Amino acid sequence: MLHPWHRHLALVFTGMCIVCSPATAQVVAAAGGLAELSLEQLSELPVTSVSGRPESLRSAPASVFVISGEDIRRSTATTLPEALRLAPNLQVARINAGQYAISARGFNDSVGNKLLVLIDGRSIYSSLYSGVFWDAHSPVLEDIERIEVISGPGGTLWGANAVNGVINVITKPAAATQGGIASVTRSRNGGREMLRGGTALGDSGHVRAYAQVQDRGASRQQDGTERPDAASEWQLGFRADKDLHGGQLTVQGDAFRGGKDPANVMAPKMHGSNLLARWDGRFAGGSPYRLQASYDLQERDDPFIFRNRSEMIDLEFTHEAPVPAGHQLLWGAGYRTGNDINQPTALVRFTPEKRRLSWSNVFAQHQVRVDRWQFTTGLKAEHNSYTGLEWLPNIRLAYEHAAQASTWAAASRAVRAPSRIDRDFYFPADPPFVIAGGDGFESEVANVVEIGHRRQVGRNLSYSLTAFHQQYEGLRAGIGTPSVVANRIDGWARGVEAWGQWQPHPQARLSAGLTTLRKKLHFTNGPEDSVSIANLGNDPEYQWQLRAQFDLPYRTELDLHLRRVAALPAPAVPAYTSLDARLAWQVTPRVELSLLGQNLLNDRHAEFEPAATASYFGRRVFLKVLVQL
Repeated sequence: MLHPWHRHLALVFTGMCIVCSPATAQVVAAAGGLAELSLEQLSELPVTSVSGRPESLRSAPASVFVISGEDIRRSTATTLPEALRLAPNLQVARINAGQYAISARGFNDSVGNKLLVLIDGRSIYSSLYSGVFWDAHSPVLEDIERIEVISGPGGTLWGANAVNGVINVITKPAAATQGGIASVTRSRNGGREMLRGGTALGDSGHVRAYAQVQDRGASRQQDGTERPDAASEWQLGFRADKDLHGGQLTVQGDAFRGGKDPANVMAPKMHGSNLLARWDGRFAGGSPYRLQASYDLQERDDPFIFRNRSEMIDLEFTHEAPVPAGHQLLWGAGYRTGNDINQPTALVRFTPEKRRLSWSNVFAQHQVRVDRWQFTTGLKAEHNSYTGLEWLPNIRLAYEHAAQASTWAAASRAVRAPSRIDRDFYFPADPPFVIAGGDGFESEVANVVEIGHRRQVGRNLSYSLTAFHQQYEGLRAGIGTPSVVANRIDGWARGVEAWGQWQPHPQARLSAGLTTLRKKLHFTNGPEDSVSIANLGNDPEYQWQLRAQFDLPYRTELDLHLRRVAALPAPAVPAYTSLDARLAWQVTPRVELSLLGQNLLNDRHAEFEPAATASYFGRRVFLKVLVQL
């Protein structure tokens, strides 16, 4: 009898034989390879997450790294967190088969709460704890145009929780995904199948729809024992773009269901859906504006910790006002509201069980350019249900030395507003409590200064350097018995972020990245409790990565990704080095066959949890078949 993944491959190869026959439809051109965009052209790619409007990557006054859709295609990534490993300014640690700890500039945790993540401008953080359940978000990797990764605060544009960074996943417009593709990625321990089709929508529009199924096998502990974290998930979605009356309307949505039955903490039952509508238009005078509305439902159910239902509505408006030449003024307002419901579990209670939350904001950001100088000031006023009004200012100064180099500096204030887990969390579910809420918990504050330099050297070399110092006030810790959540910890984090690319040959490209981090925290009042500080993140002092991409003869590609992550201090996790490799062959203009290898240097290693309970990840080999229909 065939193993399930053998059956999947048999179906794929049967489909390939049909697709490659002479009677098939029009052939779709393959990707252009490394020569498609030079490093000089890549430095001019537009980014929107820094200033809220398109600007070239080279001139953006922030520590921003762009993961392109081509980078993802040429990686071994099968999930969004794996794709985020390509950004040298992120810490990505796998916890078990489906869950990750991801942060920028430290404070990494399984419930990390200082990184704001968006998909096409829609916030996906959970109102439960201000972080992201990474196992509940699976955009189609083939549909991603780019991922803009900003390390450092983005509060003026994006609001509370954009403290240490912003990740904005931007998908391709429907017009760029016409026709159809089928993708199958299988290993002995799980994989992914995806089918997507696109077509015209009248004379001035396009639409695409997709279906995706994922499954993951169980991870193993150090002694080889399986952990109960195997799970599967299906997902459906669409995107439609249409030009109407001088503007463009975008409507997109997704629905998913996954998990394991019976559910547990590592593989909870999940389902959810979202719908987004966005209108990009111009007022009578020609100034552009954007109006966006989204609805998001997420349910997560395990019998021990979270039985959560979150239902949110988000409204946003931005306008680039007409101003004199040399000036740019972007302003906007937003309102987010919804219900968060947490039923008691065997271990946890939220009091009250149901809470209606809301956030409202208004912001303005002004840029002025004088000769080679660019000066940006911004301010957001944001009101939340817990702490009321918060002020989020931002100042940035940039100088263009020449057409290929710029230096910038920034000073910002960002906050992490309280979430339900800060104010309403009780453990265990019944008294006597060990953790008894935190009615007095206020926003955590970060005051940040940064300086950076970015340069394009000729056509074949580019690099970026950033140094930062982040001063924190009122970080989360417990006090008393039972422990009550309070703002008890101050401190700082500082470090360097550096990366660069070199293309010595049209068919070869090399990339390197390095981040360093030092962090010092101390209690401001009450008895010291070292456990509380340890729980504020488990971060390596450094990490580096090297990537090499080669276009080989006979329509073959070779991609290598070497990563080194330093040891984690508390709980102790040893340093590790990991090598991923991809070998791809363009069988025909419409069929690509890839062999993907992950963690090729060692049998198994842990990435985040202590040795006694950690999942250990070893070598995995996937076979991927991508067919243009």
